[in-house]
Amino acid sequence: MTMEILDKDIGGARVRRVFSRNGEPVKPDSWLTRDEVLSIPIANRRALRDAGYIELFPLSNIETAAERFLVESGKGKYDVIAGQKLNKKPLSKKEAEQLVNA
Repeated sequence: MTMEILDKDIGGARVRRVFSRNGEPVKPDSWLTRDEVLSIPIANRRALRDAGYIELFPLSNIETAAERFLVESGKGKYDVIAGQKLNKKPLSKKEAEQLVNA
């Protein structure tokens, strides 16, 4: 059973299965920000959720998330996640580690 979250309460999503977005593959264990999730047309977003491609999480999780961790975004670049992606552009491993420990 999938969690039903109103658009106003969506905090973001974790990608569980590969799918294509804007002609580019979105890989498992990557994260979509609230804005990225809301940019997906609602029918497509629901289909992705219902088929297990994305796992939505509520906005409140962002406010309470304390743990930060690295997610490799490809080509030696990393994102730092704490409920949502904290960096605006991909970081080197050293930069990402500094942000995790900040």
